[in-house]
Amino acid sequence: MKLFLPLLSTTILLIKVTCDPIQQGQVNALQGGQAQNAVLNGQNGIHDSELNKVNNDQKLSNQGVASVTKAPKRRKRKKHRNVSVPKENIPNAGVRAPNPADIKDPVFNVQDIVKKAKEDSLKETTQNRGVPQVKMIQDVQQNKIEGIPVQAFTADQKAKNVVVGGDINNQNVVKEGNQAANQINGLQSQDSQNNAKVPAANANSYDQVANNLNNVHQEVVRGNVETNNQNQQQYNNNANNNVNNANFQVNNNNNFNNANNNNFNNMNNNNNNGFVQPAVNAESQRPGMKDSLKIVWDWSDFLINYETYVMPEQKNRRAPQATTGEPWPMPQYYVAKANKVYRIDKDKFRFNIVKESCDIIERAVERYRDMIIEDTIMDMYNNLQHAQGTSIRDVSLKYNDDIYVKAEAVQVVNIKIRRPCTKFPNDQMDESYDVFVKKSGSYIWANEVWGALRGLETFSQLVFRGTDNVLYIKDTVINDYPRFPHRGIHIDSSRHYVFKEVIYDVLEGMAQNKMNVMHWHIVDDQSFPYQSKAFPELSEKGAYHPSFVYTPEDIADIIEYARMRGIRVMPEFDTPGHTYSWGLSHPEHMTQCYQGAHPVSGYLGPLDPSKNSTYRFLKTLFNEVLHVFPDQYIHLGGDEVPMTCWSSNPDVLKLLNQLNGKPNEPINLQNVDPYMYSYDIRKVLEYYEQRLTQDIKDIARNRKNGVRMVMWQEIMNNNIQLPNDTIIQIWQGDMGDVQRAIDMGYHALYSTCWYLDLIEYGTKWPKYYMCDPADTSMGYQIDEKKVLGGEAALWAEYIDNENLISTLWPRASAPAERLWSSKDVRDVEAAGKRLQEHRCRMLSRGLTVGQISGPDYCLRRGHRRDGERVQNCTGSRCNLVQIEKFNFHVQQRGRGMAECNQMLAQGGSMVTALLLILVLGAVIFSLKMSGTRIVQLKVCRNRSIFLSFILLIVIYFMCYTSLWMQVQEFKGSFEKRIKSYSDPRYS
Repeated sequence: MKLFLPLLSTTILLIKVTCDPIQQGQVNALQGGQAQNAVLNGQNGIHDSELNKVNNDQKLSNQGVASVTKAPKRRKRKKHRNVSVPKENIPNAGVRAPNPADIKDPVFNVQDIVKKAKEDSLKETTQNRGVPQVKMIQDVQQNKIEGIPVQAFTADQKAKNVVVGGDINNQNVVKEGNQAANQINGLQSQDSQNNAKVPAANANSYDQVANNLNNVHQEVVRGNVETNNQNQQQYNNNANNNVNNANFQVNNNNNFNNANNNNFNNMNNNNNNGFVQPAVNAESQRPGMKDSLKIVWDWSDFLINYETYVMPEQKNRRAPQATTGEPWPMPQYYVAKANKVYRIDKDKFRFNIVKESCDIIERAVERYRDMIIEDTIMDMYNNLQHAQGTSIRDVSLKYNDDIYVKAEAVQVVNIKIRRPCTKFPNDQMDESYDVFVKKSGSYIWANEVWGALRGLETFSQLVFRGTDNVLYIKDTVINDYPRFPHRGIHIDSSRHYVFKEVIYDVLEGMAQNKMNVMHWHIVDDQSFPYQSKAFPELSEKGAYHPSFVYTPEDIADIIEYARMRGIRVMPEFDTPGHTYSWGLSHPEHMTQCYQGAHPVSGYLGPLDPSKNSTYRFLKTLFNEVLHVFPDQYIHLGGDEVPMTCWSSNPDVLKLLNQLNGKPNEPINLQNVDPYMYSYDIRKVLEYYEQRLTQDIKDIARNRKNGVRMVMWQEIMNNNIQLPNDTIIQIWQGDMGDVQRAIDMGYHALYSTCWYLDLIEYGTKWPKYYMCDPADTSMGYQIDEKKVLGGEAALWAEYIDNENLISTLWPRASAPAERLWSSKDVRDVEAAGKRLQEHRCRMLSRGLTVGQISGPDYCLRRGHRRDGERVQNCTGSRCNLVQIEKFNFHVQQRGRGMAECNQMLAQGGSMVTALLLILVLGAVIFSLKMSGTRIVQLKVCRNRSIFLSFILLIVIYFMCYTSLWMQVQEFKGSFEKRIKSYSDPRYS
């Protein structure tokens, strides 16, 4: 019976393959035990027209859900293939990715590696039909980088997309579903026609392949419904090609799916243009097991869903199962093969810098090597493997497979940087990079050192630890670059003073999420912690405490720490409002607020714009600030100016009359409304901002890159005319305000939807994830080149050092991916799985990050390993706990050993002498009595030794108890103890 069942199943399979209308060329292509995988697998088989050869005899689609896309007309292929992305070929690209020259390097050449990676992918895709590969983008206007799709791909395809926000084009989705059904069946029924339409493609002729697929696509769209139904009945006994409300079913493998269809009804399609994010531990799924238990997103929580029973009486909230060795944020182009892995040799693993080098990359490779070896997280165990109806299996079982047991070792990763290092990061820095992990070698390639830092971060995230405690990495090809050049985190050190150690953690988290601007709101109404050399009294009187200040050395340490991670530090000195703490030391520069004709004692409003001394003071202060902070950008605030105070001040009203051309008009304070201000008072704000910005421009003339000023959107709302290179940060409005800022000639930053200090119960990161700083879904025609990016803001009214990191991370990881990855990366469920792994990874690296998606666990809490906290601490203070003098006083009952020794030396000599006399007398007595009787001599000698030993034990016992004290110092013992308590040395 044990032999009969396998023979029977094999016979049935051979009969089925023989009967199926597969031509001889297709059978030959599926040799080597792969013929049964020619049956379409709607969940795993993925067709990639850019990486797979299309031969005359090979017309089977590998993906039942993905339709063949219509590719645009390609330009003539160049002689070389550049990996970097030309800006003009990338729609909605926020930053230019330079075109590297075709340079042959003595160690390796990127173009050759890309070509070899493609050939390997082509070969393996042809040979391994059942292995998930990559999914092609379904964008009609898809752009190419010399044969490489611009968008991102992954190896482990989850055959569904989830829409967030409810926007879905049913007509397009129905069309895509019909195309999928037609592709599954029509390609075989029209095999002879397709053979004529798709000639054999050369291995390197990717443009010809795309054009051929375009012809196939046009043929498939015409549809052959009758032939489709006929062929589908031959392939799947119970398959259905239903497209209901953009929901469709794809029949899974015939080996076990005669009666069980993969049901994709009630599934939302978010029109991701074909972008697919990795499935979770696809290799850990039980083959042949129907997965009726899944963790899904229900618009408010992640919870366990039980197949068709979608509304259980009680929610079983559960964070998604973490991925294994997947990057965050998602790269632009990403292919990882789960069936080909390599192990990291812990003892010999190293990074090799083969061209340009500097202190930034040299310290980075040391830092990342320690992270990889020590802090890589382990493949996640899931207790749902014991649940009924689950397909999850024990992850430890897969590490017994040959792909892990016989995995080849990776010992060296070569890093090539084409251009010399620049000292500081800037708004024009090139952060693009490529990562190749292949049998022939592993490489990180970048144009600039900043891209190499991002590549190192990605490489470290690709490494995972098996349950056998061995480090592994998948065969991977990545071409990556950021969507926006400005990806920021806003911190507030005025409402609560933030320790330098905590700021270091903020910067470390930013590096792990590829964010590159720390917006430092350093002063405000509540405190002035910035220690100025020109005006030291500002922090002496304005800081919460004299020690809660940032010295120039502290700021230099923070900037250096950020520089080593490719992060810019942009300071904000908010004026003219939010300056109450400034008035604690300089009230003469503040506006005195009035109630009627009488000044309100102690009520100082914004800076006084009517005094020339105010501008001289500001010019001196900002001249210092621009020397302390080397970044080109400075934030000047400009928000929430209390202009009612200006309207009540007679000096400011005189200035307003001069601006209106009525210098002699009388001022009547009795008619001033203390709760309202006139529209004309905005002219005073415009006068202040224009004069301040001009002064700062004059100061920055000697700077290499000049200065660019950022302001909050109230400046735009008040129609203030500023230089066109001013950047407006939107924090109150939506895409309409972004559009208005661009129409006024400004660049824009967006933060409205990313105020992380607004705490809400539940899983709220998806709303951060779906927010886009250049969203055109509502009909706005936003020029993405004018949108520099955005910032996640963490205002500190209710945030301090104890909860800052856990509130910031990993919630800020959601806007981090939105600002880096492709605009089409919008699958919340797939992102939730990668984000779960990323949370545990950040914990393992020593960051005290918080919760993100509900009930979960992370196996390891690590500690920081960089060691730069102490090295960078060069100021007079480091905000560390410093123990200047620490005295221990240990009191014990009885005498200490020192006292015992002293007493033995002074009064115990008699006892010692007596003991020696007794021992000597015993020996002499034994000799006289025994004569030649040796046995008795031995007995007496042993007895003497025994008595001596007993005596020593008694002495030792008396030294360590109060007995000796009672015998030797009974008199006055109480007074001595009291004296010891009153000794100042023990106070």
